[in-house]
Amino acid sequence: MADDIHAAKAAALADRTALLALEEITHELGQKFPTGVATTLQARQVLEELFAQAGVEDAPLRANDPAAAARRILAALAREEDARELAEEVLADPPEDDQMGGEDLAADLTVLAGVVAFLRLHVAFRFKREQGRNTVEFRFEKKPLSNGGLSALARSVLSLMNREP
Repeated sequence: MADDIHAAKAAALADRTALLALEEITHELGQKFPTGVATTLQARQVLEELFAQAGVEDAPLRANDPAAAARRILAALAREEDARELAEEVLADPPEDDQMGGEDLAADLTVLAGVVAFLRLHVAFRFKREQGRNTVEFRFEKKPLSNGGLSALARSVLSLMNREP
């Protein structure tokens, strides 16, 4: 099955290569599907709000193993209709260290950006200021957002960040 091939390709990547591949895909997806997220704080706020609205308590905002999380996110993006072609292309010819500009790649930030890019393929989100507090509003682009859908999405994000392959 094609999904297994992509997961196998992602699993075979060296740690740094997996992070560089995710960085490349995240950058390209951000051009096509802007998130509106400009800082690490905002990215974490998106995840915190997702977990809060889905009723997930004490959800970690960092991956236990960033390289393993990058591999899981790469495989998940290869299964997404809106990211498949790009993911297949990057997995077929992963970046080398000299292809990317980041000398000191922050693995946690790369994973966080990848998770936000994955999330953006499923929902739109925007920041709002209410009663002196920043909040994040989620909505599905093509259908109404249900609690069940949001919970399923939160579980997907948690599995990308924390469960070993």
